[in-house]
Amino acid sequence: MENFILYEELGAGRNSVVYKGRKKGSLNYVAIVCTDKAKRTEITNHVRLSRDLDHPNIVSFYEWYETSSHLWLVVELCTGGSLESVIVHDGSLSEDVVRRFGWDLVKGLKYIHELGIILSDLTPAKVLLDGSGILKFGNFCLSKADGETLEEFFALLSTSVETGGEDSEENFDDLRKQLQ
Repeated sequence: MENFILYEELGAGRNSVVYKGRKKGSLNYVAIVCTDKAKRTEITNHVRLSRDLDHPNIVSFYEWYETSSHLWLVVELCTGGSLESVIVHDGSLSEDVVRRFGWDLVKGLKYIHELGIILSDLTPAKVLLDGSGILKFGNFCLSKADGETLEEFFALLSTSVETGGEDSEENFDDLRKQLQ
């Protein structure tokens, strides 16, 4: 990560922090996601499924790094925030905006489905907007390739699903039901 300059923090979740960054010697800004190594399985799955994707409605993946305590993803910077934040701030959207957003979602889903990728864990919080307001899918951590059985998929994820109580088991069961 010594080749990157980190600027301000753009957001944070339970296991990750997103920074605005730039590769030294470049004028192109990127998003740099710092994730706890405990999420290695999900991050590896994300990289496996997203590294070769090239579509206007998919967040571009550039590279990833591992340090002693974190995994770092370098991806396209989406300055428009999330679809969730737009909905929360605006309350309601015009029919034209809903139509355009719907078209962006359909184009992105069509592309990834044609490649045999099944997107899961799809929420407005995980759909991003670039600076022009184009919607982009960017989270493939819990997605799977067509043809992978649910058993194979859950075996991949089970090593990193947080355990320790009924809530975790219930959340895991809910995820399993949603994917069936």
